[in-house]
Amino acid sequence: MWNVTYWHKVVFSDESRFVWGTDDNRVRVWRRPAYDSRSTLIVMRGTLTGQRYVDHILRPHVVPFLNGLPGATFQQDNARPHKARVAQDFLRHFQTLSWPARSPDLSPVEHVWDQLKRQMP
Repeated sequence: MWNVTYWHKVVFSDESRFVWGTDDNRVRVWRRPAYDSRSTLIVMRGTLTGQRYVDHILRPHVVPFLNGLPGATFQQDNARPHKARVAQDFLRHFQTLSWPARSPDLSPVEHVWDQLKRQMP
Protein backbone atom coordinates (compact mmCIF):
# COMPACT_ATOMS: atom_id res chain seq x y z
CA MET A 1 0.00 0.00 0.00
CA TRP A 2 1.36 3.37 -0.96
CA ASN A 3 1.36 6.10 1.65
CA VAL A 4 2.01 9.85 1.58
CA THR A 5 5.74 9.36 2.16
CA TYR A 6 6.05 7.19 -0.93
CA TRP A 7 4.02 9.60 -3.09
CA HIS A 8 6.35 12.43 -2.06
CA LYS A 9 9.14 10.59 -3.87
CA VAL A 10 7.27 10.50 -7.19
CA VAL A 11 8.39 13.06 -9.75
CA PHE A 12 5.38 13.73 -11.97
CA SER A 13 6.04 14.77 -15.54
CA ASP A 14 3.89 15.86 -18.43
CA GLU A 15 3.78 18.20 -21.36
CA SER A 16 0.98 19.86 -23.22
CA ARG A 17 0.44 21.29 -26.69
CA PHE A 18 -0.48 24.93 -27.13
CA VAL A 19 -1.30 26.98 -30.22
CA TRP A 20 0.46 30.33 -30.24
CA GLY A 21 -0.68 32.82 -32.85
CA THR A 22 -3.13 32.49 -35.67
CA ASP A 23 -1.06 30.37 -38.07
CA ASP A 24 -1.55 27.11 -36.17
CA ASN A 25 1.94 27.47 -34.74
CA ARG A 26 1.80 24.60 -32.27
CA VAL A 27 4.37 24.19 -29.57
CA ARG A 28 4.83 21.76 -26.73
CA VAL A 29 5.41 23.12 -23.28
CA TRP A 30 6.97 21.00 -20.60
CA ARG A 31 7.50 21.91 -16.96
CA ARG A 32 10.97 21.30 -15.58
CA PRO A 33 10.75 19.12 -12.43
CA ALA A 34 10.79 20.98 -9.11
CA TYR A 35 9.32 20.56 -5.65
CA ASP A 36 7.49 23.29 -3.78
CA SER A 37 8.57 26.01 -6.20
CA ARG A 38 8.04 27.44 -9.62
CA SER A 39 10.12 25.98 -12.36
CA THR A 40 11.21 26.81 -15.85
CA LEU A 41 8.93 25.99 -18.77
CA ILE A 42 10.62 24.32 -21.71
CA VAL A 43 9.11 25.23 -25.07
CA MET A 44 9.66 22.97 -28.07
CA ARG A 45 8.46 23.63 -31.58
CA GLY A 46 7.78 20.78 -33.96
CA THR A 47 7.10 17.12 -33.44
CA LEU A 48 8.23 15.55 -30.20
CA THR A 49 9.96 12.28 -31.06
CA GLY A 50 11.51 9.83 -28.65
CA GLN A 51 15.00 11.08 -29.53
CA ARG A 52 14.02 14.75 -29.08
CA TYR A 53 12.43 13.83 -25.75
CA VAL A 54 15.72 12.30 -24.59
CA ASP A 55 17.91 15.11 -25.97
CA HIS A 56 15.82 18.11 -24.91
CA ILE A 57 13.90 16.93 -21.83
CA LEU A 58 15.31 13.84 -20.14
CA ARG A 59 19.07 14.38 -20.44
CA PRO A 60 19.27 18.12 -19.58
CA HIS A 61 16.38 18.43 -17.11
CA VAL A 62 15.04 15.16 -15.69
CA VAL A 63 18.26 13.27 -15.06
CA PRO A 64 19.98 16.03 -13.03
CA PHE A 65 16.83 16.40 -10.94
CA LEU A 66 16.48 12.64 -10.34
CA ASN A 67 20.18 12.31 -9.51
CA GLY A 68 19.63 14.81 -6.71
CA LEU A 69 16.75 12.80 -5.22
CA PRO A 70 17.87 9.37 -4.05
CA GLY A 71 14.97 6.95 -4.13
CA ALA A 72 12.86 9.10 -6.47
CA THR A 73 10.42 7.48 -8.89
CA PHE A 74 9.83 9.14 -12.27
CA GLN A 75 6.28 9.19 -13.65
CA GLN A 76 5.36 9.86 -17.25
CA ASP A 77 2.27 8.98 -19.23
CA ASN A 78 2.08 6.66 -22.22
CA ALA A 79 2.65 9.27 -24.92
CA ARG A 80 4.53 7.83 -27.89
CA PRO A 81 7.77 9.74 -27.23
CA HIS A 82 7.75 8.52 -23.61
CA LYS A 83 7.28 4.89 -24.65
CA ALA A 84 9.76 5.03 -27.53
CA ARG A 85 12.57 2.51 -27.21
CA VAL A 86 15.23 5.27 -27.11
CA ALA A 87 13.47 6.92 -24.15
CA GLN A 88 12.90 3.63 -22.32
CA ASP A 89 16.53 2.62 -22.82
CA PHE A 90 17.69 6.00 -21.56
CA LEU A 91 15.61 5.67 -18.38
CA ARG A 92 16.59 2.06 -17.62
CA HIS A 93 18.85 3.14 -14.72
CA PHE A 94 16.06 5.06 -13.00
CA GLN A 95 13.02 3.91 -11.06
CA THR A 96 9.91 4.63 -13.13
CA LEU A 97 6.26 4.31 -12.23
CA SER A 98 4.34 1.89 -14.44
CA TRP A 99 1.44 3.61 -16.14
CA PRO A 100 -1.21 1.31 -17.63
CA ALA A 101 -2.45 1.99 -21.15
CA ARG A 102 -5.58 4.14 -21.34
CA SER A 103 -5.32 4.98 -17.66
CA PRO A 104 -6.76 8.25 -16.39
CA ASP A 105 -4.38 11.16 -16.03
CA LEU A 106 -3.66 11.25 -12.34
CA SER A 107 -0.69 13.55 -12.62
CA PRO A 108 -1.24 16.85 -10.80
CA VAL A 109 0.52 18.61 -13.67
CA GLU A 110 -2.49 17.87 -15.90
CA HIS A 111 -4.60 20.24 -13.80
CA VAL A 112 -2.03 23.01 -14.20
CA TRP A 113 -2.09 22.67 -18.00
CA ASP A 114 -5.89 22.67 -17.99
CA GLN A 115 -6.08 25.88 -15.97
CA LEU A 116 -3.44 27.56 -18.11
CA LYS A 117 -5.28 26.70 -21.34
CA ARG A 118 -8.54 28.06 -19.92
CA GLN A 119 -6.87 31.40 -19.22
CA MET A 120 -5.30 31.76 -22.66
CA PRO A 121 -7.23 33.76 -25.28
